[in-house]
Order: sequence, then C-alpha cells, then structure tokens
Amino acid sequence: MTILNEAAVGMETVELESLREDKKKIFEDILKYFETHQKGYIKVPTGWGKTFLSKHIMKKYYDEGKLVLFLVSKNNPLLSQTYYDRKKNHPLFPNSVLLSSENKMDRNELAEALKSLGKEKSEGFVIFASLQTVLGKQGSEIKDLILEYADLAIVDEIHNFINNRGNDFLNEFGEKTKILGMTATPFQGVVGNVKFVDEIAGDMREIYAKTLPECILDEELAPLKYTIAESSEDIFEIFDFEKGLDELDKQDLFLDCSTADKLKKVIRRTQLGKDVYDSMVKQKSAKTLVFCAPVRKRVYGAGASGEGINAFHAKLTASVFNGEISAVELEQDSDPVLPVDFENYTPEGEFRDAVFMTSELPKEEQSNLLAAFREIGKPPYVLCTVGMLIEGFDFPALEALVLLRPTLSMRLFEQQVGRVTRLSAVSGKRKGNIFEISDSIDSLYQRFGEGVFNGEKVDQVQMLQPEIRLEELFSEGDAARAIEEGKIEINKVDFRALGKGKGKDTEIREVPVRLPPTALRAKYFSRLLALTEEKDIGVFEREKRELMRAALRFRVRELRDAEELSSLSGQINKLKREAYEDRRLGDLSRQHKPKVFGEVEWLLKLQALNSLKYEGSRLSIPEKNRILRTLGFESDFRKIDSHRLKCLKLGSAQKTIPDLVKVLGFVSRLSSSETYQFLDKKKKEQWKREFLPAVYWGFCFIDDSLELKELFESTEWDRRVKNIIRQK
Repeated sequence: MTILNEAAVGMETVELESLREDKKKIFEDILKYFETHQKGYIKVPTGWGKTFLSKHIMKKYYDEGKLVLFLVSKNNPLLSQTYYDRKKNHPLFPNSVLLSSENKMDRNELAEALKSLGKEKSEGFVIFASLQTVLGKQGSEIKDLILEYADLAIVDEIHNFINNRGNDFLNEFGEKTKILGMTATPFQGVVGNVKFVDEIAGDMREIYAKTLPECILDEELAPLKYTIAESSEDIFEIFDFEKGLDELDKQDLFLDCSTADKLKKVIRRTQLGKDVYDSMVKQKSAKTLVFCAPVRKRVYGAGASGEGINAFHAKLTASVFNGEISAVELEQDSDPVLPVDFENYTPEGEFRDAVFMTSELPKEEQSNLLAAFREIGKPPYVLCTVGMLIEGFDFPALEALVLLRPTLSMRLFEQQVGRVTRLSAVSGKRKGNIFEISDSIDSLYQRFGEGVFNGEKVDQVQMLQPEIRLEELFSEGDAARAIEEGKIEINKVDFRALGKGKGKDTEIREVPVRLPPTALRAKYFSRLLALTEEKDIGVFEREKRELMRAALRFRVRELRDAEELSSLSGQINKLKREAYEDRRLGDLSRQHKPKVFGEVEWLLKLQALNSLKYEGSRLSIPEKNRILRTLGFESDFRKIDSHRLKCLKLGSAQKTIPDLVKVLGFVSRLSSSETYQFLDKKKKEQWKREFLPAVYWGFCFIDDSLELKELFESTEWDRRVKNIIRQK
C-alpha cells in the first residue's frame, strides 16, 4: 500500500498534537455515538478546530486497519492542507492518497490497492478526495470500491451536500460505513430558501454544537470587532440590476462598471474601503484579506494594454490599496483611464504591499503568493480576491477582513467571518477585525415597489444590510454577554472630512450598533406597510405572508425595542382603521385588507411577548413589567402566557392551540405533496389562506404544545409545507 505514498515510506507512525481536554471529551462522545448510529454531524464555527479533531478520528480508524474517506465538495485548499503535514512536508498518513483535479495518479493502481485492502484488512488507509473527482467519468470504479470498503466517511462542509449529487452519494453507502459531517453553517441557500443538513438523510443527527459567541467567550476563538462604513452610495447605482430583483437570487451582486460615471463610483466606494483600513488598522504589517465583488461584463480600456481584464475589482482594489489609483484625482476626469498595469510585483520582482489573487494565475504563482502572504512581517500585507479563499483557507494570523461585496448567503457570510476568528500565538493577534462597506438599499423599495413581495425578496433585500446579517449570525449563543464583556464589538463609523484634497485629515466617530436592530427592521417593515397601503385589489395573500414573516424577525431585548414596536403597532392599527373606511377599495379588498393589518398587528405583539418570555432572562421582573406596559398589556409578567393567548384569539382564525394543531396537522396526513393538487380549487384557495397564517401562529407556540413541536421538527412536514407555499 505504501507505494501510493512513496514520500512517506519508512514513516509508519502518525504524529498529532494532543487534543485539549474539552475536545477529548467530544472525541470520545463522537466515537460512542457511532457505536449505535450510522450518520451524524457536528456544528461548530469556522476556526474552532473541527479539521484537527477529524484527524484524530481518522487516526483512530486508521490504527485499527480501516479505510477512511475524507471528502470535500470541491477542490479547495483545505483538501491538500489536511492531506499534508506541512511541518514535515509529507503526507500525514503513510498509507493515503490525494484525489483531486490537481493531483493526478494511476487509477488502476489505486483500484488494485483498494481491492487488496478489502481482502487483507491488515493496515489502515485514508483517501482524501473531492466529490467532483470521485463522481468524475474516470472514477466510477474507484467510487464503487469506496462505497464497498469504506469504514468511515468524514465529510467537511457537509452543508454543500444538501439535496444534490453529494447527498445522493452519501446515501449510497451501506450500513457498515459511518458518516461524520462537519459544518459551521448547517443550513444552505439564500435566506427564505433554507435547507438543513438533517435533510441529507432521515437518520442524520446533530452530535455536538457550539455557537460563535460561546467559542469567543470560552477563548476558543479570537474576540471580534465588526465595523460598518456606510458608503452613501445608492446600491442601485453601484451594482447591476439588469434582471431586477431576480439578481438577489444569486449569492452575489455584480458591480456595474459599464460607464465612466459608474466606474468612478466603484472606485470611490473602493477608496472608502482603503480609507477605513488606513484609519483603523493600526499595524500596517497586519495581514488583511479583501473580498471584492464580481463584475458581470468585462472591463476594457483600463491599464496600459487596454485589453479586457478578468477579476477586475480584485485588481482594481489592489491598485487602490497600493496608492496607484486615487478617487480624488479621478474626480476631475470625465472619462477615467486607469494609468496602471495590474501587477503583483515591484520592478525588483518583490511582492507589492497589496496583491490580487485570481483563478487565471498559474497554480504555482497562486501557491507562492499564499506562502508569501502567510509570512509574518513581510509583504504582501493585503490580499484581494473575489470568490477564492472563502472556504478552506486556514491562516490563523489573519487579522483583518475588508468586505467590498454584498453577501446574500448566510452560509458564505459565516465563512467569511470565520477567516479572522482563529487564534494565533505566532502573530500576537489580539482580535479579528472586519470592515464592511455598506450601501443604501432604500431605492430598491422605491424602484421595484410591490415586486419586493414576490418570491421571498423581502428577506433577500434586507440581507444586504450588515446589521440584519449580524443579528442572524449571533442569533444563537450568549451574544449579549459577549457584547457586554467587549468580546464582540459592532460599530458604525462616520467619516467627516476636515480638509480637502489628497492626504486630507479625517475624524472617525464610532457609534455602537444595537442588536437586535429593531429600529432598522421597523423602518423596512414600515416600507412594506406603505406598499400594502397603496394596493387596492386582491386578497393580499403575498403581502400578509411577507408581513407575518417579517413580524417573526423582531426581538425585544430592552425597553427601547418595546417602544419601537409599540410605535409600529400603532401605525399598523391606524392603517387597519383607514382600510375599514376606504371606500375606494373593491369588495374583495375591503373584506381582506383590514383583516391583514389586524392579524399582523397581533402577531407582531405575540412575537414581542415570545422573545420577552424565552430570551429575556437577563432582564429583571420590573424591567419586564415596564416592557409589557409599553406593549399595551397589563404589567404583570406572571400573566405573560394569558397575554400570548389573547394575541392568538384576537389575531388568528384559530382561537386555541388545539385549533392550530388541527389545521397544521392536516399536512402530516397528506400522503404526498401532490395530494394537495386534488383539492377543489375554491376550497384549496380558502384552505391555503387559512393554513399559511397558521404556520406563523403555530411557530410561536411550539414550546407550549408537544404536537406542534413534533410537527415543526419533522423534516417531512417541513418539506410538505414548503411545497404548498411554492404552489400558486
């Protein structure tokens, strides 16, 4: 077998650093779990050390003479990083092989080795592979042998395997193969179209989980400072909305550099990123990663050659950070011509302080660039890229991250944040710093009007706001305590120029950002109400669904939150009264519009009461009573459950929890999602109008009813609900 790893011949032992005591316990719990289960996953933040833990699990199976598969969804740096022992420059496991598009080997030789292993079972073997390679045209025999002989499959970033070819591959394994998934983000997709790891298989279970705030508090990850700099630019003017709000269905927005004026705005926005960096990164030798935005149409005429430029924004950003391009100087040019060649090297052949990394660079040059970036105290200090290095890039000494791209995926956002949360004893890093450039999204509501109600666009639009994403990021774990103790800082910066021209002095004022961002959510909720108010036909099904979904996003953590929600509730109540009296409405609208506002108002209050009950442990009883009074309820926290039931009775078509169970339980009795299609059209529409709101009301009472809890935790029920929602 060692013929597959000639570099490792003679090195039969696998040496790993010891696990910390807390991780030893997790290690033992995982092994014990697989004594009685086949599939499971751990959910921990990026940087926690899940790959290191997996090496110990691999070693356990390897020492027992078993075949282990370490699988990633695509070729990324993590695959080779896990395969190699970088300190000794040879594979970690003597009997192992790396299968990827970059690492070619004799498939026949590997096939014979696997067959031999299957017969002898005398020594362990580890296969490190990407899914694309295993499922490739030339890998069918290897795939079949892996499925036949593998004892353990460890799947990194298992969220990438939800409901796709990876999912199918994992379900082909027989019962003897244990499957351990690892993820920092157990859900996938744009918010509103979420898929969970549990959907990979019916018996996939969470073995262990720890949140980002918990890891920071326990000093397993670095403290985090997140700084938001508002660009004052209209997002519609900076990014390409050629296909309208459908652009939000992707993971990224594309920059619009199609005119000289738009190019100026892009440069000005990029310059703001450099200004934030120059002002707030105290150590200029600190290693900084910049995530840039993709450009849909290639940019021409920039640079000395005048040719089209790939990965334009990454190259542009490196030049801005190197001081080769200045937004101030370009303001005088009606048609800016960028007076540079995009180069990573000085005339002497050394790396510049800021460099770009793109897929078009030769693999060797990419490797050299990353190796140089990892050297502390030496250039390059700033590395600019678009989509590379978001996953699988392990560099604990990374101190700062600059986000110049709007992020529409919580999964990618968590991965980006995870680049700077690793601890590093080598660099002396004290905290991870993230700087995000944020744009105004108000124009999206104005330009697209009620179109924001289509296809869950409300969530996608609001995801463009950093505060909304940060609330989602810290929705689990004790983020409030981490913020109070200064382990997590979230600020906005206000740049006010005190002079003019190049080298102007700048005063920076940092303003703490409150989580939850109730005022911000209320602002966007009011925009949705205004759009609904303008509409005067129909039954408002889409509007009610999106308003109710938005209502469930609110949280009450302090009196100010309650005051803002009370004001919003008053606004909704006013719209309800006006709708009753609006004689311009048609009969159908007059029947439904006031009810929509009424249901939404009471659901909003119910959600406020829920968060007070279940998330208000840090508040004193007098504080809770003041919040109840502010929300319009009797100020006696002992009666909070009766207040919650009052909301249900006044706002819902179902007046009791058993009524909710009856309506929602109907879905579980459907033999398939297609059964819904056989309902009479009129009854279907009536039932759907009654059922969908019940989903949101029922969600508020899952801790009060075992039946509701079982329904909402059922993967099959959840899938059927989504199918019904999608149907027109």
